[in-house]
Amino acid sequence: MSPRVLILLAALAVAAAPLAAQAPAPKRAARPATAAPSDRDLMIADWERDRDNVLAYAAAIPDSAVAFRSTPGVRTFAQQIEHLASTNAEVAARTLRGVEQPPSFGDSSRYLHERASLVAYARMSYDYVIAAVRAATPAQLARESAMYGQPPATAARWLQLSREHTAWTLGQTVPYLRLNGVTPPSYKLPL
Repeated sequence: MSPRVLILLAALAVAAAPLAAQAPAPKRAARPATAAPSDRDLMIADWERDRDNVLAYAAAIPDSAVAFRSTPGVRTFAQQIEHLASTNAEVAARTLRGVEQPPSFGDSSRYLHERASLVAYARMSYDYVIAAVRAATPAQLARESAMYGQPPATAARWLQLSREHTAWTLGQTVPYLRLNGVTPPSYKLPL
């Protein structure tokens, strides 16, 4: 082939390259359609995961350390669990159920001093929250209310903030466990 023909073929190849890049990609087999979980389904899954994490921490503390304080003037381990669990239940009661207080989940003279009672208390409070979220209508989740001296927010937002508060408070219990010779349970992530 002559050099002119080779140059012409090379020029045509270079000119055609952008056209080939614009050609539609071959069709791939379609993935089966799966329904995305609803916002409520995700909320329920997150609350169930939170419950499992809190219950694992509460079950890990030795009976002898349920009333342990990591330093004078702070809550005991049991009071930390009570604080996060009662806050969650109060938020669900007020924002979703329209009542000022949730029902009682046990006798504080027991659950603040006995691990089994503490675990039962935490489980009942989480069951209350999860049941309230399951039963909530979209309108209930979108209804605004004010609490704790804060501006109004939707029930969904209050529930999200309550879960954030749980993570913060549960994290504070790590020294309680470690100071009593317990390795904190692994925190379950949503993955």
